[in-house]
Parts: sequence; structure tokens; C-alpha cells
Amino acid sequence: MTGIALLLILFAWFFIARKIPFLFIGGMKPGNKKTIVYLILCVLCFIPPVADEIIGGFQFRAICQQGTQLIYDADKVKGKKLLWAGGDPGTKLKNTMLPINAFSRALVDMNTHEHIVEYTQYTATGGWLSRFIAFNGVTRPYTFEGSCGANNKIKQLQIKLHFKTTFERQ
Repeated sequence: MTGIALLLILFAWFFIARKIPFLFIGGMKPGNKKTIVYLILCVLCFIPPVADEIIGGFQFRAICQQGTQLIYDADKVKGKKLLWAGGDPGTKLKNTMLPINAFSRALVDMNTHEHIVEYTQYTATGGWLSRFIAFNGVTRPYTFEGSCGANNKIKQLQIKLHFKTTFERQ
């Protein structure tokens, strides 16, 4: 349903964005120059509703590439059974186009409760259009995946170091 609302809003905005340039090119003489300026202004008028998500998506991908590194000691991990543990409630990153939160996550030793593997998970909220629609209270981004972590890296590490993970204490 949210997708339909987004499409309807973008469809309506498309027609509005086609009309706005006429305010600026009304006094120009007909010709190629007027057509080119009109097309450029149409594109510039259409982009603003999702521009924050486009720019925020680039920022989010850069943060994910740098920040989702696993921190572990191979000798402590090898052959163990580790428990998934939550971390802090999350911190909001500053100086980002979209609201991005960072959450510390860990795998702990079942017996000693020592943090054996640690990583950071990131989640992003959508742009102003996504927050405006907020169908069923969901405000995730429309133009990119709004979550990243190290789950694939943990799976690769499991294969490499032969350890198991669980969600339940024993």
C-alpha cells in the first residue's frame, strides 16, 4: 500500500514538475534553447522529493562499507558455541542527510559471557517523503536497503573457524 501511495505522489509531482518551469521560461523565444532549459528545469524540479534519500543512500553505503567490520580473536572463536547478544540501544550518527542509527552487536561465550565477536549494525530512516507517508508507521527508505550489518561476514567466519551460534541460553 505504501508503494501505491508513493507512486501516486510521484505521479502527481511529475505533472506539477512539468508545469513549474513555465514560470521561468515564459519570456523566452521559442526554439532549441527554450526546450533544453525547459527539460533541465523539469528534471531539477522533479528530483527534490527524493533527493535526500538519494544523497543519504550514498552516505549510508559508505558508512556500511567502513563500519561493519568484525572484531574478534580467532583463537578464542575457534570451535566454540556462541550466543547472539544485543548491544546498546543505539546511537544516532551526526552530520548525515538521513537519520542513521548505529547499534553495537556481539557474540558472547556461553560460559564466560565474554564478548568474542563484535560488530556494528546500521539502520537508516527514509527521507522526508517516506516519513510523510509513513504507512503503518513504517518510515524505511524507498530508494535503498535501510539496514546493514555483518551477518554475511559472520557466516563466512563460521565456515572458516568452525563455530556455532544460538539465540538461546543453555
